[in-house]
Order: sequence, then structure tokens, then C-alpha cells
Amino acid sequence: MPQSAKCFSSYVLRHLSTKRRFNFGASRWRSSGERPLPELTERSCWRISSLDHKAALENCRTIWIINQYASHLVTRHEELAKTFAQKGYRVAVITSSFHHGRREYIFDEPVVFRQLCEGVTYVYLHSGPSYRDNGARRIFNMMDFCRMVNANKTDIVKKIGLPSFVIASSAPPFVWEVGYGIAKKFKAKFIAEFRDIWPLSLVEIQGVSPKHPLVKLFGMIEKRAYKRSDAVVSTMPYAWQHVVEVARVPKEKVHWMANGISVSEVSKCLMDDGRLPEELEDYLSNHRCCIYIGSIVKSEFVDFLIRGFNKVRNPDIYFAVIGEGHDKEKMQALAAELNVRNIRFFPAIDKSLIPKALSLVEACVSAHGSFPIYRFGLSMYKLNDYLASGKPTVFACDANNIVKDAGHFGIPMGDEEEFARTIEHVFDLTEEERNALKEKAIELIAKEYDYPVIGQRYLEMMESL
Repeated sequence: MPQSAKCFSSYVLRHLSTKRRFNFGASRWRSSGERPLPELTERSCWRISSLDHKAALENCRTIWIINQYASHLVTRHEELAKTFAQKGYRVAVITSSFHHGRREYIFDEPVVFRQLCEGVTYVYLHSGPSYRDNGARRIFNMMDFCRMVNANKTDIVKKIGLPSFVIASSAPPFVWEVGYGIAKKFKAKFIAEFRDIWPLSLVEIQGVSPKHPLVKLFGMIEKRAYKRSDAVVSTMPYAWQHVVEVARVPKEKVHWMANGISVSEVSKCLMDDGRLPEELEDYLSNHRCCIYIGSIVKSEFVDFLIRGFNKVRNPDIYFAVIGEGHDKEKMQALAAELNVRNIRFFPAIDKSLIPKALSLVEACVSAHGSFPIYRFGLSMYKLNDYLASGKPTVFACDANNIVKDAGHFGIPMGDEEEFARTIEHVFDLTEEERNALKEKAIELIAKEYDYPVIGQRYLEMMESL
């Protein structure tokens, strides 16, 4: 490693364990204009001073989940934590109060405890500085989050309990350093989890040089996290190949715990009183539609979906694109430029309304790029939502994926004509063929991707350590 990279790595690792705030030339991270998100501050929140310090009982089984972006990625660890709590564990989900998706703070206080449900408490840490892009300020925020986890570990023990297990979930990899330190101090089992393979994804997807000091640093942290952990968990089914290659650990140490979906929550969403926006409900109800729901950004290849749909010859097939993202205006302009008929864009909808939207369509569509890193598999929430609805799903992607596993329509990425032909084929399916596809998809989701199933498997793995 070059001398400059070694110095940078030494600086970062030394400061991840300190209790002092990083000095980046500002006494406060947030500007005076930043405010909490209203939908979260309306919920019941506990401040440190108002909690019962007797909660930290030595005989209480406790799991700490450290995920800096859990306030943004609300599905995985929220659902796993609920399952752990139902099995008798007290769970702390430790996250940043800076919302990565909205680029603003949820809370102004340095530390906030909020009880999600019986046995599950979220701990929000006001890491800084705030950031708007993936530049240096985001890196400093990652580092400061780890500093705050370490600085507040004693308070978390007092409020929630000594951890029996510490799950540190990357990205970013910095959480593995603080997670291991906490597990070692409190004699807990340490699980190194990753939802994205850093630094490999930075190199193979973002095009960052393998010689970049940050790539070198993340690689060093990654290797020793795999070695020092009691178990490694990945959301990608074939990631064990990467872990074994990087750290030379036995394959048995690596476990696949997919991003899943709560089947019971889907059923509740279909039965509750929530209504889709009127224009969207009318459009889906009055047309034979295929649907895309998700972010409208470069990585989701919505442009391919639009170009492919433009080659559909059947004038009775419509396309609804639901979501937001920095490429939305560009995609709307593309559809206008190509004069695509029967397509309409709609704003993003609440996740609780997704099952209702899917219930009104005839097919679901998505696409994903062909990057070498996907040889380790994919784990996309969107595909779980699609298949749980039972609707025929068309997914353009060259990697192995759940759509192919469910017997639905996995097609090569980049072939617009094939995409159009597959859409037309799906709309010509008989009711019997549709029911067969629905049955197979729902069976796979219930068996492998339902969060209570994943959570139980996760617990069995941890308790066997």
C-alpha cells in the first residue's frame, strides 16, 4: 500500500474508536434551517433522560444491530428486529438521525431513543456533517457515526442491555470496526453483515480506481472483519465465494440472509382503508397495465424499460411508471421524444400502498445492469414486492435472480425487442397459466423470503455460535 494510503488508513482507524468529535473546521454540523421530519417526530420518542436505567438487566438477551442507514432503509432490520423480539430478545437498532435518502436530520438532539414496538428500540445518533452527495462530507459522516456509537455504548447498555450479539451491517464498512470493538468489550458474538460489497462495488460499478486510498482502506477493514467475526452474513446468495477469496475463511462461516418481505404485512395492506391517489387508481383500474415501482435513477435502467415498451405493438397495453428520482424528468423527456404511447408517470406512493397498486395490474417490470459484481447474486426489495403480489414479472437481467427461481420471465438485459415480445406474451397468458405463476411465486416468497422465516434462520445461526 502506498505511504499516503497507509497514513490515511492509520488516521481513520485511530479516530473511529475515539470519543471526541472530529475537527473538520465547524463546531456544529447542521445549519439552522434543518428540522426533523414531521412524520417521525409525531411518533412517541424517548429522550435519554426519560428512560428507565433499570432496563439493562444482565440476564436479558439483547441484540444490537448497527446500521447507519436503518432510518432510511426501514425494511430489513426493522422486520428482523421484530422477529428477534417475538422470540424473547431485547433489540437495539442503532442508526444515524441523518436521513440518507432525504439528506436531512430526523432529530436535532445528539441522541434519541424511540421505541418501535415491544422489545425493539431505535437509537438515533446525530452524526455529522450533513451532506448532499457522495463526497468527503459523507465519508466524515460515516466516521462520526462510528465515533458516536462508541461514545454512547455505555448509555445504550444502561437503557437497553448488554449485547449478547452485535450485528454490524455494512455499507459502510467502518461499522465493522466499532461493532467488533463493542462485541469484544462486552464479550458478545460479532456478526459482520453486508448488504453491498464494499469496496468491490465501488470499483466494479462506480469505476473507482483499485489503488484509491479509500478502496485500500475499505479492503483492509473488510478482510479483517471477515476474519475477526464469529459469522459473516450477506444478502447475496453467492457472496460466500467473495468472502472466502478475500479472507481465506471457511465457507461454513458465511451465511445467506436475503432481503425479504413481510407476507403478513402485505395482507394487512390489502385489507386496510388506505387508498391510492385517485388519478393513479383510475389509470390502473381502467387500463390493462404493466407497472414499474421504484427509484427513477440511472442504476434502475428505466430508459431501457421505456425503449422496450415503445416496441410493444398491442395498443391495449399501458405502462405506469411510479416513483421519484433525479432522472425522472429525463425519462419523461425520453418518452416524449420517442412519442411512446400509453405511458404515464406518477409520483412515488407510500410502501403500504404498493400491494394495492400491484393488485390492479397485469404485469410487473424491472431491469438491472450487467456488472461483474452481480455474479454473487442480487437481493432487490422491488422483486420481492412484485412476486409476493403473484403477478407475472418480467425482469431484464443477466445475473441469477429470484424472478428466474420463481419460474417467471427472466430475460437478457439490453434486448428491447425481447422485452417487448415478453410483455405481449404475458398479456396473452390464460387464467390458468397466470394462476400457476402466482402459486409458484407466492410459494417461493413464503418459503425463502418471508421475514419471520429469515429472522428465525438468523437466530438459529447466532445461537449456534
